[in-house]
Parts: sequence; C-alpha cells; structure tokens
Amino acid sequence: MKSLDILEALLYTAGDEGLEISQLSKVMDVAPKEIESLVESYTSHGLNIQRYGNTYVLTTREDASQYIEQLIKQDNHMKLSQAAMEALSIIAYNQPITRSDIEMIRGINSDGAVKTLIARGLIEAKSETNSRSQQLYTTNLFLNVFGIESIDELPTTEEEDEEIEAFFSNLINQKGEDDE
Repeated sequence: MKSLDILEALLYTAGDEGLEISQLSKVMDVAPKEIESLVESYTSHGLNIQRYGNTYVLTTREDASQYIEQLIKQDNHMKLSQAAMEALSIIAYNQPITRSDIEMIRGINSDGAVKTLIARGLIEAKSETNSRSQQLYTTNLFLNVFGIESIDELPTTEEEDEEIEAFFSNLINQKGEDDE
C-alpha cells in the first residue's frame, strides 16, 4: 500500500478529530517532514487534508459544499437521534464548547452524536490557539434549518415558554428513530 493511501486511510479512520503529525509519523514509521511532504502531494477529487496546528484532518473539498448542503437539506436525511438532538442543543446554547464539556453535561460519550452533526453540516469543529481541544460551533446551515438569522434568536428562559416549546418542537420534528 502506498504511503499516501495509508495516510488517507488513517485520517479517514480518525474522523473529525484528526491526527497529530507526531502520531502519524510514529504509526507510519516516517519522519514528520515526510508526512508534510505527503500532505502537500495529496490529491483527491472530493477530499482535502487540512492542517490545524499540529493536527491533520481529512475534509471534503470546499467546491463540493453546495452538493453536500443539498444532501443535508433533504428532509429524509435530516432525521436526528435523541443523542444528536441533545448534543446540538447543548452546542447551540453553550458555544464554543468542547466534546468533553458536552460529555460532562450529558453524562455520556457524545462522539457519535457530534460526528453525525458535523457530517450533516449543523456544527463545525475549529481549532483555536488558546485551547488544546477543538471548539464546536453551530453553522449557517443550522441557522437555516431552524429558521433563525443568528444564534441570538435562540429562545431563552427570559422569553415566553411557547417560543421555547416551538423551537424544541422543531428539533423534535427533525428527530429520527435511532439513538446514537
């Protein structure tokens, strides 16, 4: 198997968390400079390798975003599990937030739910210089799906209960039958 294929397979397996260059170097038994060289030479019709600090992540190409968004917008593909809905609510109201923060709030591992939300384009993970963990944020697609223009429009406890109930009713309408 070629080194580029191995790199792609490793990053695919790691998912949105990605892998640090030192980890890739150790697993592939090559120098970090060779990892950097492999990343620079990587080509794919639909994927990119992005670098965030010392971490590499396999992502979709930006020019595919309109098609991915169309897929996500299809109602039958937007069903969310209870776990994904809980994680989405936590992220929406507490962003930026880390995965470990979500797990502390929910009391259960939320990796599957977070990966689903990222795959559906409702949230995104960003690396920030002041944090070792990726920070999770809602996306413009989240705003579009839930019919709000900014995160400030999320119902708060200061607003009428009916508005909060209507928002979460919309979330429930997005819910699927499978839990994650």
